[in-house]
Amino acid sequence: MYRLAILSNGRSSNITDRVELVELSRAMGFQPFCGCVFDGSVNEYYSEHTATCLPIDASRNNTNPFVELKSLFNVANQIKKTGISFVVIYGVKNHSAMAIGSKLGGAKKILCVVNGRGNLFRVPGLRGKLIRFIAFPMLRIAYGISSSVCFQNNDDLELFRKTKLIKGCKDVFVTGGSGVNLATFPFAPLPDENRFLFLSRITPTKGIKEYCEAARIVKAKYPSAAFDVFGRLDNAVETGDVKEVLDKAVEDKIVNYGGFANRVARQLQKCRFFIYPSYYPEGAPRCALQALSTGRPIITCDSPGCRETVDDGINGFLVKAGDVDGLAQKMIWMIENPEGVEEMGKRSREIAEKKFDVNKVNDTLMKHLRG
Repeated sequence: MYRLAILSNGRSSNITDRVELVELSRAMGFQPFCGCVFDGSVNEYYSEHTATCLPIDASRNNTNPFVELKSLFNVANQIKKTGISFVVIYGVKNHSAMAIGSKLGGAKKILCVVNGRGNLFRVPGLRGKLIRFIAFPMLRIAYGISSSVCFQNNDDLELFRKTKLIKGCKDVFVTGGSGVNLATFPFAPLPDENRFLFLSRITPTKGIKEYCEAARIVKAKYPSAAFDVFGRLDNAVETGDVKEVLDKAVEDKIVNYGGFANRVARQLQKCRFFIYPSYYPEGAPRCALQALSTGRPIITCDSPGCRETVDDGINGFLVKAGDVDGLAQKMIWMIENPEGVEEMGKRSREIAEKKFDVNKVNDTLMKHLRG
């Protein structure tokens, strides 16, 4: 039985985000391992009947070459020790250390998944140039020794081609994000209440400030409208004045903040509109895919990754990044056009079924990995 590792920088105490990929790999005869950063405990999900937890060293960013080297050799040792032959790696920040480490450890096939370009291309000034000066050559090596590189949107594919990062890889392809489980997030009728939902990890680039400010505008015109926020404040990145803006909106009774959402599908079913004004460069945002699957009309930014989820005017709207007034106007349109919104919700589910079914996405990954 061949052994397959799914590597990322997730925590060992959390269940993997790739449950469906684990299940598919087992059905195909692989013995799956999930690479996790050990944080003191191992989630009960990991067992001989699901996937083995593979403790690895990994960081939240790829800007420290010494940390990268430590991660590289750690991955190499783990791959060699466990006899893993096939490796799938998620996250640009992980690709250099994990791909090179996997190769040194003896892996025969390596697939790198670019689930968003992250902040590597966004860091400004001299610091950004220095980071890219170090990171780009390592990424070129990583992709050159990889069997395949998967992208989740065409914007990222074109950027990586332009910067010649994937010049050495012969098998490059695009999928519909990481996909969404259509059964876990079933279609649900829209409630009558004008309830908006923002559900995501909370950082400045996810658009939480814009959401709160737009909510003030909309609530001034429609006081009965409700605005929910769910998500954990990300303390691993600079949040600026995001917490102050959110706290003020809660204090003024503009939004309701529920913290981390354990039952995501339930929160989506309770809302009538899903709002995600993010301009963080991601592959295809998981929260938006889940909203599509439940049949929610969506307003998001016309930015890489996010624009993949909305056919503008068909299942929702695309707005310019940071455009609070434009966001508020589209939210008001949704309140004032109930029949149009109902149709948008149906279109969202159709898009999820056609483009983002997790089973179709994972089938494509495994076909490329096996060659």
